[in-house]
Amino acid sequence: MSLKAQLEVCRREYEANAEPHVVDAARCSIQVLAETSLVANAVKAGETAPLFGLRCGRGDFINLSGLINRGPVVVSFLWGDWCPFCVLELKALAAVHPEIERLGATLVALTPQARGRSSSLGSDTEPPFPILQDTGCEIAARYRIAFTVPQQVRAAYLALGYPNSAKTGSKGYVLPIPATYVLDSTGLVVLSYLDADHTTRLEPTEIIAALTYLHSANIPGRNNRWSLSDPTHGPPRP
Repeated sequence: MSLKAQLEVCRREYEANAEPHVVDAARCSIQVLAETSLVANAVKAGETAPLFGLRCGRGDFINLSGLINRGPVVVSFLWGDWCPFCVLELKALAAVHPEIERLGATLVALTPQARGRSSSLGSDTEPPFPILQDTGCEIAARYRIAFTVPQQVRAAYLALGYPNSAKTGSKGYVLPIPATYVLDSTGLVVLSYLDADHTTRLEPTEIIAALTYLHSANIPGRNNRWSLSDPTHGPPRP
């Protein structure tokens, strides 16, 4: 089953089990975010990715500049394991991780959630790639995708599972728009996907298609850039 199909099932189950006013608040939250300029102003394909350095749950310090020196990098911004849509995306990314590595790329995920004993995959199995804690969405802000959840729609986030500040590492309702970026070996964003609707995510097959194209062309991709923030634009196929 594709990630899109899994997300659709998850959305239907959530709406079937949630109180009507919560469902309305969730839909309103998507509309409110869509009406802002956040998606339009976010970092997209054709821009140089902002650099960052963060420590992962294993204690290692991950530096983006060091990763791109080794090859392409996939950067995924997520909410945390309290979000069922994020859990599905993480599982889908874990499934294609061997192929990402085979293509000479590195995958990292960023979340404002403080890392605890529980796995972000929703099981006892840790993901095969680093999960970095972006406290207060400081890195997400550099990518211009951080936002504060409006007061009038916070009930929907609480119903979804939004945790208290001790787990998020933030004192306020600050989250990133769930987003995926593919960077070439120069740090240029060659593929970007972000949507105000948190129930939609990039299909892992699109990530593999982008990395396959860069790998087969044996070029960093500076003249081969595209953006999936506009669903009418897709990557060239190898």
